Amino acid sequence: MGLSPRNLWNMKRFYERYYRQNTKLLQSVAVLPWGHNLLLLDKIKTIEEVMFYANEAVVKGWSRDLLLNAIKMDSYSRVANQLKTHNFDSTLPVNHMFI
Repeated sequence: MGLSPRNLWNMKRFYERYYRQNTKLLQSVAVLPWGHNLLLLDKIKTIEEVMFYANEAVVKGWSRDLLLNAIKMDSYSRVANQLKTHNFDSTLPVNHMFI
């Protein structure tokens, strides 16, 4: 099979990071190419960020370079810090606001 020591080490890191995680995360990283997973292992520390970037890469079909650019731009923090505001008070009539 010809596996290098480095590749075996990366497989061990992959297993240690994900073996206790929820199935949604496991499904996301399972469909990613190995290079994407290595990038997530090297660059991302928290599971929440891994989940975000893995989902975005799958849904948007990102290449490894696009994934790296998204990580460098810190897309996770930008999305997480966006204010979730609405204009319901100014646009809806009072009788429709609490139904």
